[in-house]
This record gives sequence, structure tokens and C-alpha cells, in this order.
Amino acid sequence: MSDYLNDLGYLSSGSQLRRIYEKLQVAGDKVYSQAGIDFKSSWFPIYHVLAKSKRSLTIMEITNQISFSHITVNNVIKELLKKGLVQIKSNPGDGRSKLISLSTKGFELLDVLEPVWLLFSDELKSIFEISDILLMELMKEVNVRLEEEPLDKRVLQKYFNYSVRNAKPNEFKEIGDIMVDVYSSLKGFPDKDEQPEYYKMLSNVGELTKTKGIEILVAISKQEKIGGAVVFFNDMKDYGSGGSATKELEACGFRLLAVDSKLRGQGLGKMLTNACIEKGRKGKYKKLVIHTTKAMKIAWTMYEDLGFQRAEDLDFMQGELPVFGFRLEVS
Repeated sequence: MSDYLNDLGYLSSGSQLRRIYEKLQVAGDKVYSQAGIDFKSSWFPIYHVLAKSKRSLTIMEITNQISFSHITVNNVIKELLKKGLVQIKSNPGDGRSKLISLSTKGFELLDVLEPVWLLFSDELKSIFEISDILLMELMKEVNVRLEEEPLDKRVLQKYFNYSVRNAKPNEFKEIGDIMVDVYSSLKGFPDKDEQPEYYKMLSNVGELTKTKGIEILVAISKQEKIGGAVVFFNDMKDYGSGGSATKELEACGFRLLAVDSKLRGQGLGKMLTNACIEKGRKGKYKKLVIHTTKAMKIAWTMYEDLGFQRAEDLDFMQGELPVFGFRLEVS
């Protein structure tokens, strides 16, 4: 009789790993139960981190060490607390978090658990070392690859297959809505009540294209889904910022880069930025000018990675908000 999951090939990767995981969890719980040890397999990584730490840890620190979700770590901590295996204290350095450590009972249990873990390790080694293939090393490498580029990003990039083109007039309203949503949700960025005219401009961003030389570039999927947009200025006199940017010669610029919040992490911001850089080069400009704020940390880092240099002479204040200038040589 064939195994259904085996017949699915790589599509069953997650299901195959889950099946192995469940077998290991069930086996571990049976061992603990029959050995008379009040412990669960699902507690192991979190308990082990606490046991080997030389100080108390926050949930975030535990999460970062084992790459489990915050909710998973939190739920296990609750179970360990209920069993009296951990203690939780206030964090004097951060009132929003708690400090967690093993209790006396938790450390006493460690002496009982460690000999059992050695037996587990030996048996798991015999299972995972198949011929010359070291399964643990393969799993480490798979984890590294998934950290570098998550599976959802890989699949969605190919599914949507985004490209950049000039926006159509019937897309302007949706683009404006995306921009309002993006900028109003930025922590530390002025809200609609503080700068109503700015948000009115975002909402009606299509109006900018009535000026010759101003274009809106849009990241569009093969399904015609708008992922993000940016406004490109062929003539800096139309750039519309404060400071001296509008006096820049032999320069082009872009502003109002925005990516749909549901589609972040797919490289659309970088795609739109690179499209602007390419337009600058094809237009035979010498430099490309942009601005950003400290509220836009991800964009700031991306610009620096792409070679943009800080240009303090282009800085200005937008109300009470400091806005920082950058240049990129494109000639």
C-alpha cells in the first residue's frame, strides 16, 4: 500500500516534518510518563534555554534564541509556571516585560532529566544518521535558507510576478488609499489631524501627474494587483519638498514610496526604487534625490544599501517632523 504523503513529493515536506515531529513528541511524552517524570516534550527547548542561562530572561529573549513564536513561548511558560518549574519577576529595566528563570523545583528536575536526554540524543542520532546523510545538518541548512528567504516570499514572488510600469488614471484612487494607509500607520509620523493637507495630497496623488514631468510608477502583479507605488520627478523644480531640493540641477527625484501593508517583505519597495534609479540613468541625470524620516527605518536602511548617501544640505522640517535628504550618483 502506497503512502499518500510520499506520493506527493516535495509538496508534502511540511506534512512529513509534522508527522516526524508528532511521532517524536508522542514518544517523548511516553518516556517521561513511564519514567515517572512530570515533564512534556513540548516544554523541552524553552526549559532548556532557561536551565542553561546564567540570568533571568524575558519572553522576547527566549523567542529570539529558539525562533519560536511569542505566543508559543508564552503558553509554555504558563504551563511551566503552573507546575512550579519557573518563577516570574518584574523587570526593573522594562516595566512592560517580565523576567523568567527556573525555580528551585525546576533546577532539581534538571538532574533527573539530563540522563534521559542523553539517551534520547543517542537514539535520535542513530535514527537521523542515514547512510552518509546527516539529517540534522540538512535541517540546519533548510532553516538557514528559510530564514534568508521565507517560503511564502519565494512562492508569492513567482505567483504575483510583480513588474513596474506607469500607473493608469483609473488606478490613482487605489494608489492614494495605499499611501494614506501606509503613512498614517507609521509610528512617529504625523497623523491626519496634524497634517491634513499632506494627507489630502496623498489621497489625491494622481493630481500630481497633471504637471508635465511628474509620473507615478506602480508595482503591478500579473493579476493586475497593485502592490505599491512611487512618484517620480523628472524636474526637481516640481519636487514639492521643503529645503533646497527644488534647486538641484541635473537631478531627478522620487517621493512618497509606499507598499501595501499586506504585501511587505516581497521586495516591492526595492523594485520601485530600482525602477526610479534606472529612469534616472536612462534620463542622463547626474544624481537622484530623495527624502525620508526616522519613522521609515526599513526604507532608510534600503536606501543606504542601494548606495544613497546622506545629504544634510537637503534636510528640512515638515512642520515639527525632521526630514532627511539623500543623493545617489546615477550618471
